[in-house]
Amino acid sequence: MIARQLIRRYALNQKIDPEVADQEIALHYALGLLNETGLLGQLPDGSFGPLLFKGGTALRKCWFGSSGRFSQDIDLDAPHRNGFEAGVEAAFIDHNPFHGITFKFAKIRWSDNNTENFSGTVHYEHEHGTGRFELQISYRLQPVLQPRDLYIVDQEYHSRVKFARPVLFGLDPYEMIGEKILACNRRQGGSAKDVYDLYLWSGKPFNSQLVRRVAALKAWTDQRHAPRFDPENFLNTISPQNFRWEDLNGLVPRNQHDNRTNLCDQVRARFAFLTEVNDEEQQLLEDQTAHRYRNLYEQLLTDTQTLAANTIQP
Repeated sequence: MIARQLIRRYALNQKIDPEVADQEIALHYALGLLNETGLLGQLPDGSFGPLLFKGGTALRKCWFGSSGRFSQDIDLDAPHRNGFEAGVEAAFIDHNPFHGITFKFAKIRWSDNNTENFSGTVHYEHEHGTGRFELQISYRLQPVLQPRDLYIVDQEYHSRVKFARPVLFGLDPYEMIGEKILACNRRQGGSAKDVYDLYLWSGKPFNSQLVRRVAALKAWTDQRHAPRFDPENFLNTISPQNFRWEDLNGLVPRNQHDNRTNLCDQVRARFAFLTEVNDEEQQLLEDQTAHRYRNLYEQLLTDTQTLAANTIQP
């Protein structure tokens, strides 16, 4: 049960609208439900559910906490298509309500080829409000880096939740940074959410070599013809006029993204190392659509996983 007073107090302290606060708390309950039904995160026997947590909600809940932007969806990865969307829908039906909240799919969609992506609009309802969020499952290749435990950062409303914070399982943070770089490159002229997330990452210490290598590997696996990932061109696009800043309205503290020029300058400065590719990384980037050099990819993948295993998390 989400108490009305809890929603109002959280909204006031976070400087956001009550509807966003309500959705943030509802997402926490949805993650708890997916964990309890064995689909996501660490299970009682020590194993892990088949779905991997990633995306903006993962960043806020497991890395940035209250300093992160609010997110309005749950992004998940799965290595292959196996009817997981049906499992999620069954979980919503079997746990109706889940600690006082009901969840149900109001609309479902698949990508054009019906194999790569599933997306559903989830409607939720409790005694003091209703809302919706998107739930997306990407059926793709295995991650570049080994997935890892994700621990939810403490929030003031957690003490009022009637279940323990689940230990989730998802993409390595270095892979999340690489995904944000490629998403920002892919959505040139689109939402400012990705560049804002890179701005948040720019304030944290991380291994630049590992980020650059992961970005090159993920560009190769994405095999995207347009826009191709070219580090120098990418950095040149990080400019205020190239993004829809209104998409951040209500998702970050009021007026926090007003200085867009400084925000973009900080991203370009912090991620300037992306242009410092070595010969192997450059060869891989040149091959990101043709895929002639799979042996090179496999070699760099092994080297990168070894580097990640010996690198402190950001």
